[in-house]
Amino acid sequence: YASGKGVLISAVEPDSPADRAGLQRGLVIYRLGKYNVTSVKQVESLLARVGSGNEVDFTVGIIKANGGGQAMDTVPLTAR
Repeated sequence: YASGKGVLISAVEPDSPADRAGLQRGLVIYRLGKYNVTSVKQVESLLARVGSGNEVDFTVGIIKANGGGQAMDTVPLTAR
């Protein structure tokens, strides 16, 4: 996890849209929709703009402990 790049997921609420999409603790959110994210406040602000029932794409990844780079994937979530 590189400081200033992405937001580390520290917890996922059970049975939430994030949980159902497969997000889990330890992953890093790099993009929300078309925006790169660098803080929880920014993620919250962007999510506040998404209407209930609409989908937003999260680009998430994990940085391997051995420094072997990162694997990334885009996951759609439906806002509550």
